[in-house]
Amino acid sequence: MALPQPTLIEFDHVHLAFGEQTVLEDVSFAVRRSETKVLLGETGAGKSVVLKLAIGLLRPDAGRVEVLGETVSRLPETELYALRRRIGIVFQESALFDSLTVRENVAYRLEEERRLSEDEIEARVRACLAAVELEEAIDKMPAELSGGMQRRVSIARALSTEPEILLYDSPTGGLDPITATNIMEQIIRLRDVNKVTALLVTHRLQDGFLMATHCWDPEANALRASIAENHATSFLVLHQHRAIFDGQLQTLRANPDPYLQHFLQT
Repeated sequence: MALPQPTLIEFDHVHLAFGEQTVLEDVSFAVRRSETKVLLGETGAGKSVVLKLAIGLLRPDAGRVEVLGETVSRLPETELYALRRRIGIVFQESALFDSLTVRENVAYRLEEERRLSEDEIEARVRACLAAVELEEAIDKMPAELSGGMQRRVSIARALSTEPEILLYDSPTGGLDPITATNIMEQIIRLRDVNKVTALLVTHRLQDGFLMATHCWDPEANALRASIAENHATSFLVLHQHRAIFDGQLQTLRANPDPYLQHFLQT
């Protein structure tokens, strides 16, 4: 029997409020190495706040946030900076620099850190773009790319520092269904081929379902449906500031909770 993978992200009874407005209340969950945890919930449920807590942009009022063995909620800013270098972030808006080429965008953090030679940076940039099937766009400007291509460049940039964890903040938000599926294919490929550990916030149930029911077939270089669900994917559902579900897709679908059943049908 295979030993369980180590926990890379853990929230332990986390509480956060902005003034009198509670945002998260007694939230606990864990993400193991090579697992993707899909965060679901209505707008304002606190999904993106979870990502901000994970990288120390916010600190909980109570409870513990641990990432890569570090208690994020207690780290001084200098140590937080070092921790964030081990985490990649993909924003909904892509957040590319308009005045920089695709190459320069993906290389930005590498150039800033000055740990690699120019040849090593070039090789890393090309490898990251190849991972999202965009190497041919290396010399283009962001304005020359479609929204989906910009999102894929954002993923490549997040991969550039070879992060141990990826945080996706609504990576398919605002995209048409075909482009959104293409982005999810890239994310599934990273999960299955690169064994990426991730927290993925989404408003689209189909994104999470696709991750749990499909896997990447390296021989066919394509996504395929699988009889066995999960594929290192689990779900966390937030409602009224609390985590009301944490588990696999089969258990989520079978859960009799009226809110969960209504949520799954909307």
